[in-house]
Amino acid sequence: MIVPRVDITPGPGFISDVTVSSGLHHTAAGTVAQLLLAHTPPRLAHETVETIEAGMRALAVCLHLGPVDEQPRFVGRRLSLHRGVASLDYGDDRWVYRIPGASCGWQQAVAEGADVRLLLSFRPTPAGRTQADMAAYLDECVRDRMMRWGTTRARRPY
Repeated sequence: MIVPRVDITPGPGFISDVTVSSGLHHTAAGTVAQLLLAHTPPRLAHETVETIEAGMRALAVCLHLGPVDEQPRFVGRRLSLHRGVASLDYGDDRWVYRIPGASCGWQQAVAEGADVRLLLSFRPTPAGRTQADMAAYLDECVRDRMMRWGTTRARRPY
């Protein structure tokens, strides 16, 4: 079994199986855009829960994310918005991660300067994707310290 190194940026082959869920959290203090990054369950011959965890840990290192039991750190301006496409710079020299399904409202909040809370799970997503499944999944990941988080913002247009 080959386990990815956590000090090397994951390549596009790994990143292509990272899923995202975006949303907006409104408080009296303002709006925070949220972005959950997780990996699909193992489906290829070389994938295991362990290789996925190692790859996601490497991605967390590249994004400079911290433990969820600490205050989320600012990890730099890593988001780009261009013609309705949102992208995340995850540290690769040639590639960015195109964020699928980001709503117009989410993109508008980010364009207006909202903080974006990145939440990354080391565990693959559950087979079921109901709201209850995802809530239990997130609770377990936080409880078991299998998540990292940080705050980013959109880059300013040139």
